[in-house]
This record gives sequence, structure tokens and C-alpha cells, in this order.
Amino acid sequence: MRQRVATQLTAGLAAAVLLTGCGGSDDSSEAAATSSAESSASEETGAEVAADAADALEEAGAAHVTGTIGTGAEEQSIDLYLQGEDATGSITLGGQEVQLLTVGGVSYFQGPADFWLSSGVPQEAVDQLVGVWVVVPATEAAAFQQLTLTGLAQELRSPSDGTVEDEVTTEELDGEEVLVVTQADGSSLYVAADDPRYPLQIVNTGDDAGTLTFDGFGEEQEITAPADALDLSELGA
Repeated sequence: MRQRVATQLTAGLAAAVLLTGCGGSDDSSEAAATSSAESSASEETGAEVAADAADALEEAGAAHVTGTIGTGAEEQSIDLYLQGEDATGSITLGGQEVQLLTVGGVSYFQGPADFWLSSGVPQEAVDQLVGVWVVVPATEAAAFQQLTLTGLAQELRSPSDGTVEDEVTTEELDGEEVLVVTQADGSSLYVAADDPRYPLQIVNTGDDAGTLTFDGFGEEQEITAPADALDLSELGA
């Protein structure tokens, strides 16, 4: 059972994490619903503005990120507080809300019975897992580092799945002027026009379409490791 739990139960979570990069596969964007007509913004390049946003995010020390990724049955939502290399909050997978916690480089998750059953865990083992924090196996844990303030800042500076366009435009987001940085695939990063240049929204396109919104900059949370987390490697085969 150890191998089954380690692979099947973390695969969905890791997939959700990997979808959070600013990228996609077509040229459509739903940002127009919240923005005005574009105009030329600045002599700075898109990469420079994105780097400013990454710096501001790191200097804030903490932020809250919410949103959805994917469409239809594949849609997943996140609601996370990020603080340095730590994170706490939830990811919704297949209609099941899973709690996620990353502390000191170690990630943990906690899911309801239906999540474990749908992930392939035998009924007789579910009682061991419901309401219990489970350590994410080391082979999958690296993916969760993207869902930290440090990981997202790095993704802003060096997107893993697209080329940042040089042109920077201006639009309005929630009534405020913002700078807009785009990738070749049409994905967009919305950055505060004034200092600090916080990243305010990421709009992905294509199969991984979705929107992530940032707020709560500098609002720190108490994030601590669970005292009695279950290590999957300690489960019997």
C-alpha cells in the first residue's frame, strides 16, 4: 500500500501545482472583462516589469493568492497564504478540498475520506488518513515549492513555460491603472503601476486557462508544522 499511496495520492496535488505557472496554449484571454483598452506603457521591457513584481512580492514577505486553474471537470481552485518558503491553505481537486501546508521545505496535505477513496486508497486504509496531516513524499515535494512566495517570485522572473514579450501595456484592473506583461502564448501578468509594483493577477490561457489573484501583501500568518504528521514511508506495504 505504501507505494500506491505515495504515487496515486500525490499525483493530483502535484498536477495542480504545476498548472500554476503563467502559461497556456492559445491566444485567448478573459482579462478584457475587467480591463479597459490597452495603451503603450513604458520604455521598460516586460521582463523588467516582471522582475520588479517578483522583487516587490519577495519584499512584502507574505501574500494571499486565490483563483482557479483549468476548465470544466478539470477545474481546480486554490486559496493559499504564502510566506517566504512556507504556505498554508487549500487546493480543490475533483470537487474535494485538500488542505496544504509547507513549512521549512517540507510539505503536508490533509484530505477528506472521499478524496482518499477517489485517489485509490483501499477503504480499510482510509480511517488512518482522514483528518491526518500526511507528509508529501520527497519525490513529489519539489513540485510544491512553486506554491510558495519564493517559488512564485522565481516563476515571475523566469517563466518555465513561455517567453515574456518586450512590450508593456497599460490597462485598468478594478478601476486602477496597471501594467500588463504578456507571454508569447497570450498569458498575462498584471502589475501595480505604482510602487510597490505588486503582482496583482495572472491570467493563463489555453487548456490550463485560469486566473490567480494576489492580495494581502505583508499580512503574515502563523504557519507551523503539524505535530503528528504521518510519513507515508512508514506505512506497511
